[in-house]
Amino acid sequence: MPKQGTDPLSTLEVKGLTKTMTLHPKTKHSSILRFSLMIGVGWTIILSGLFVWGVRQEIKQTNDVLTHQARSFFQLIVTARAWNAIHEGVYVPVTETTQPNPYLDDPNRDLMTDKDLALTKINPAYMTKQIGEIASEKGDVGFHITSNKPINPENAPDPWEVTALNLFSSQYQEHHELIESGTGKKMFRYMAPLWVEQECLQCHAKQGYKEGDMRGGVSVSIKADPIIDSQNITIFVMTLAYMGIWVLVLLGLTLGMTRLGKERERIDEIVIQLQKAIFEVKTLSGLLPICSSCKKIRDDKGYWNQIESYISKHSEAGFTHSLCPDCEERFYSDQEW
Repeated sequence: MPKQGTDPLSTLEVKGLTKTMTLHPKTKHSSILRFSLMIGVGWTIILSGLFVWGVRQEIKQTNDVLTHQARSFFQLIVTARAWNAIHEGVYVPVTETTQPNPYLDDPNRDLMTDKDLALTKINPAYMTKQIGEIASEKGDVGFHITSNKPINPENAPDPWEVTALNLFSSQYQEHHELIESGTGKKMFRYMAPLWVEQECLQCHAKQGYKEGDMRGGVSVSIKADPIIDSQNITIFVMTLAYMGIWVLVLLGLTLGMTRLGKERERIDEIVIQLQKAIFEVKTLSGLLPICSSCKKIRDDKGYWNQIESYISKHSEAGFTHSLCPDCEERFYSDQEW
């Protein structure tokens, strides 16, 4: 039997509620925080992956555009050379800028018309060289015909072209690279090989070439700064967009987790109240100090209360009064009804 002044009900309530308050907040905060971190890290990884993929695709697209442009210029040069070769060279007037080609070994290189107009033959190589010089003056595109065994020393390859020529084979048909020029400008360099055809042997057979051999190539240089600037602007806008999406989603996640935490706290309060009610019910179902004579119950403070008062105070039960058959016989047996 508890000593007077002790409160077994309160002791059970404190122990039960203390246990509840010790477990739930830690579990609540750790689980919500862990869940938030998992979502945040996962979202960051996914968005970072998409951003890196997008940047790589943008760079690839820029490279593809430059390659397509350079390849188109190369094909135009090859087509023009084929036209020139089909006609076995083209005669043009001799001018200050167009002098007879000293490296063209052809007895019919120079002609004089009946009107005293001096003409000189322009073969495919000389034509390509002149086109390259005109294009370089324009400044946006440059062409250079070259070979490991050039007839004209001016057509000797530079170091980049030497590397490209050494790479060419029947399987390796082109070489391109984005480089930085000496002036700090971005240049896209492209080169593809030239193969010996029947028309080419008129000039190159004496060099030991035969049909189907690679005898050199044409390099194309394109100013890449405008396209690169456009690419960088796109990447910058993409960066801002991805950062904005990332921040908005994380902000929404934070607000959602905060609301979830508050909802969890409300649920915990309800759980604590339910636990308190359960403890109270369990306490009433245990041993109660009751008088063996008058049936009063002693409360936690040592006062004796009517059983009806005690139970009403500590539970939701209510009372109605009546007499059992024994009491009715005892108190009212001598009365007639």
